[in-house]
Amino acid sequence: MGRIVTVFLVALVLGIAGTAQAASVVVSPSDTTVSVGDDFLIRVQADAFADLKAYDLIFQFDPAIVQLTGALPGDVLTGDGDPYFGTLVNEVSAPLDSAWYDAAMLSGSTQGPGVLVYFKFKALVVGVSPLDCRKVDYRDSNNVQTLPGCTGGVIRVVGVTATRSETWGRLKSLYR
Repeated sequence: MGRIVTVFLVALVLGIAGTAQAASVVVSPSDTTVSVGDDFLIRVQADAFADLKAYDLIFQFDPAIVQLTGALPGDVLTGDGDPYFGTLVNEVSAPLDSAWYDAAMLSGSTQGPGVLVYFKFKALVVGVSPLDCRKVDYRDSNNVQTLPGCTGGVIRVVGVTATRSETWGRLKSLYR
């Protein structure tokens, strides 16, 4: 009985080691602060990888706080000058709360590290929106799937602080 348990534990450890994630994806910076009305970019970066033919990314956000307005390809796609396809996938159901980007190299493959995509957002109201990683799917030149580890981020939208214009003379008089 002890031998069966030992064999089972060894098989379990080997199985876990075989599914270890060799790559990771992160939102950078992980904590972004912007003001209401700002248009801004969120960078999604990948660490080193040797053979990347295509990838699919899905990040979820709070549509009451920020609005997704577009996406730009990162240097992972554009760096080699080879042809590529990259598109923001349109959601078909409300609420529109996901940034979904689908990309592929049209000839050859690419490698990293580098930026996978820049998501473009607009800050709507004061609040905090998580940017949760829902899916990252890598495909190599043989269409073998890798599911990298993924770390999301947070978008903080702050209000605009009103300022009063002061003259230099008025400021000096306040502190004399």
